[in-house]
Amino acid sequence: MTRVTRAQARRRRTFTALMSVSVLALLVILWPKGSSGQFTAPSGTAPPATSAGSPAVSPTGSTQPVPAWLAWMSGGFPATFRDQISGAGGLTQSVVVAGDTRWMTSSHDASGNLVDQPTPPYAIPLDAFAVYPTRYAPFLPDDQRGTIVTALRKGEAVLGQTSSELRRLGLGGSISFGDVTLQVGAVAPDDVVGWSELLVNRDVGRRLGITDERYLLAFADPGMTLARFTKEVRSLLPPNSYLRTVPPRGTRFVRVASGVDPPVLIKKVFGEFDAYPRSDDPAYLNVDPAWYDTHIQTRTVPLLGAVTCNVQLFPALIGALTDVEAAGLGRAIHIYSGCYAARTVARSMTAPPSNHAYGAAIDINAPENPYGSTPTMNLGVVKIFERWGFDWGGKFLIPDGMHFEYRTPPAPNA
Repeated sequence: MTRVTRAQARRRRTFTALMSVSVLALLVILWPKGSSGQFTAPSGTAPPATSAGSPAVSPTGSTQPVPAWLAWMSGGFPATFRDQISGAGGLTQSVVVAGDTRWMTSSHDASGNLVDQPTPPYAIPLDAFAVYPTRYAPFLPDDQRGTIVTALRKGEAVLGQTSSELRRLGLGGSISFGDVTLQVGAVAPDDVVGWSELLVNRDVGRRLGITDERYLLAFADPGMTLARFTKEVRSLLPPNSYLRTVPPRGTRFVRVASGVDPPVLIKKVFGEFDAYPRSDDPAYLNVDPAWYDTHIQTRTVPLLGAVTCNVQLFPALIGALTDVEAAGLGRAIHIYSGCYAARTVARSMTAPPSNHAYGAAIDINAPENPYGSTPTMNLGVVKIFERWGFDWGGKFLIPDGMHFEYRTPPAPNA
């Protein structure tokens, strides 16, 4: 796919990703008991295990935003939730963040030079959030609040630091989504913008189609407990809703889907593609063939045979499967059920690209572990995959026992 200035950037990002993985393998600290996320080891040796059975890793630095209670649910909150939550008992302040995947069609730097312009109908999927600036302001660090709120009130875009690097854009640059063009008014630490790729105000969000109520941030009375917070939020939701609540400082990723890597970090390691929804089934994507050719390969791995994944996934995948076999657990793996698949999360037409679309996740024993059912995956296999840097879907809000996906080094309390 012809792309202005993008081919060289792809090569640089691929090299950077390779170097990043290698550097991570050299940085080790003891990991606390109960952690389940690790890094992809590029060599043939798994990260060393602690006495608790967890690997030794080095978490990526973070500017931890103002500590807040977090809640999110599968599919997003009801439209009425934003107004109702303000009256919940024990909560002193709250903000609901909207989020959707938006498709970027072009970008320019501050001098007006073209940076990205996928060939139509291709576009670049971005993880975009929208907030009311005044309500979001209390949840921002003091040294970031003024700059971010000013940019949002002016209708400008705020980029996270990693997004700025991927976009090759800084202050004064611009991003276009069809006929809507936004100027970059601020670049902020990733966790300050919820690890999103793009943060805008609610009015701009509506113009872009960002309408799903994705997650809640709240301050509460000193005596608030997780059980009470969960009860207050759940009282405003339909019965049997899949809800996740997290106390302040309870996770590295203070955002929707707080237990897994946000798209911006998946892109940083596995590469970013251009795509567009298929006309016959919008839950599946037509991905740029040039990206596919340079990032996706079919290789033979232990126990599973030929699999098609992102080239960055193979070191950890081969290492995990080799250890499974060495541990005498090979019989617990029966069926290879897919790795690369150009589709959205849960095959939903409104969801973002799945990690399978990046070739960064693999499904095993799908017939025995259908989505949403009680997982039956051998826990010895799970522990080995976790040691090699994978998250297991059996621990997701909606269980996905067949699923293992790449995980970057989490913070100690993630």
